[in-house]
This record gives sequence, structure tokens and C-alpha cells, in this order.
Amino acid sequence: MPTSTTSPLWQATAQTFEELALLFPDATLTERQARAPLALTAIVEFTGPMRGRLVLRVSAEVLPSAAANMLGEDDAQHAPLQRDAVGELANVICGNVLPAVAGAEAVFLLSAPRLETGDVVPVREADRAMAQHAAVEVGVEDGRAVVDLWIVEGADALLVPLAA
Repeated sequence: MPTSTTSPLWQATAQTFEELALLFPDATLTERQARAPLALTAIVEFTGPMRGRLVLRVSAEVLPSAAANMLGEDDAQHAPLQRDAVGELANVICGNVLPAVAGAEAVFLLSAPRLETGDVVPVREADRAMAQHAAVEVGVEDGRAVVDLWIVEGADALLVPLAA
């Protein structure tokens, strides 16, 4: 089960997967889910009272179900549709978690999701040392999803702590 330091990220991730993709993430991964290689990364940068990025990485097993459920189609095997679905999941997770950590009145500007093939965590080494970070890994279908929230600037304004 997620710790209290990651509960806003866990809640935003679970809610988004359940409501948008009609998929039910589990905090306890099966052995198969844990071994699933991460195939696609979506990055959403944000600025406002805090600056940072949300990174969603998913295994290939998640892609067809997420796209099919989000589009209401039985067959969503086309890679561009699957990529768009993951980008939208990242965008919505980011939009849901930021008010939970920064307060409902905080206003943020989110970039369009940037998609990368494979398992990419695009955080510069200098940012990695200074950033506040929270991560959640969930089992979804026969695969998994990993969500990282990096607050590079303005972490002192957090209402909900990200790290112990």
C-alpha cells in the first residue's frame, strides 16, 4: 500500500486509470507485472507556484486496453492511438495531483505530453539532487505503470509533503 507521502499521487493515479481508462490499478504487483518492461514514457512539464514534471511510464500490456477503453473501441491496436491515450493519462494525472499537493487555488500551466519510446526518466542530474520526488508503481492488466512526480522549484510551497 502506498505510504502517506505518496497518497496524493496514488489517489490521482488510481482515479485517472479507473475513471478515464476503466482500468483498476493495484498497489501490489504480481510477479508477471513486476517483470513487464516499460515500453512508453509520457512527460508533462508544469509551471506555476511550483515547476517540475510528471512522468508516466507504462508497459506494452497496458497500451491496448487503455486505448480501447478510452476511445470506446474494441480494437485500438494502432500505435498512434495508444500513444495518445498514454499522453492523455499523464496529462490528467498531472492535472489531478497538482491541486492535491499545492492547494486548490494554485494555477498551473501544463505542457502538451511529450512521448518517448522505452523507459525514460528525463530529469537532469542537477535537478535530481534538488528536486522533491514521489513515485507510485501500480499493476494494470498484465503489465504495470510507474508515475513519477518531480518538483524542481517551489517545493517549499507544498501543502502536502512528497518526501519524508
